[in-house]
Amino acid sequence: MTPRRGFTLVEVLLVVAVIVILGAMAYPSIEAMYGDVRLSAAADQIRGRWADARTQAIQEGRAYRFAVQQDGQYRIAPDAAEFWTGGGGTVAGGDADTDSDTPPLVVEESLPKGIVFGDETNNADGTDSGPWTTIVRFLPTGAASADRTITLQATGYRSVQLRVRALTGAVTTETLAPGKDQ
Repeated sequence: MTPRRGFTLVEVLLVVAVIVILGAMAYPSIEAMYGDVRLSAAADQIRGRWADARTQAIQEGRAYRFAVQQDGQYRIAPDAAEFWTGGGGTVAGGDADTDSDTPPLVVEESLPKGIVFGDETNNADGTDSGPWTTIVRFLPTGAASADRTITLQATGYRSVQLRVRALTGAVTTETLAPGKDQ
């Protein structure tokens, strides 16, 4: 009798079935790990964009607005009607016509996949520009228009709250337990 040189179809299918079963068992754990990573990345992304808006407001000498949509979209632009559909105007100290050599910062981005903003309408400043709900304005002094808190949520995972202080514009982050909102 000569030794076999390969595997039978049944042996190959058995090995593939075992690999598929092990992968299906490991997938929820891997997805949970990446959910936390995406949530942390979203918090870092918003902190960075707030710093950009605050810096740009100081450099240009005009206010910048941070606005959100419930689906995870956000927008940063000068607080002037020409940058926002639906108007909204400028706040005191915000001059839409500036002679600065710095071009205006206009950013419209999305949070990472699976991350959305919490119910921010209760925390908004009362100004809506079309589909956008304004959360905070960064003034030319480096201050924010008011103390504001936003929540970033990932379904089935923990939430993260970002707080901006009105006087200093400083941002702090707090991780919430799963299921705990604001």
